[in-house]
Amino acid sequence: MLIKNISKHKYKLLAAGYTTWLTAVSLTPLEGINLPSFSYADKIVHFFLYFFLTVFWLLAYPALWKSKYKFIFLVISWGIAIEFLQEYLIPTRSGDIYDAIANTIGGISGLVLFHYYLQKKSA
Repeated sequence: MLIKNISKHKYKLLAAGYTTWLTAVSLTPLEGINLPSFSYADKIVHFFLYFFLTVFWLLAYPALWKSKYKFIFLVISWGIAIEFLQEYLIPTRSGDIYDAIANTIGGISGLVLFHYYLQKKSA
């Protein structure tokens, strides 16, 4: 299985790189970018962005599971902070409470999936 073949060092690089990329994309003006146009497409994107953010960090640092409530609080806070920064610092972007909710649901879903992964791994 792919997960077992990747070293923990690579997971750490993946988590850090993904977080850097996500932050940069989130704080970059979106001029001239064509996004999907079906209803709630951006909410689905937000969900998956924070789902993978959570999963990548938990794979890189499994010990975060021991303080999962603090960790998920940080993920949720990060998503809210990004929306706040978009609203007040990026002229062509706007913060959206529904994006923050999608970020939160994605992060919590990543945490739940990781819980099932740990259960399956220990079985």
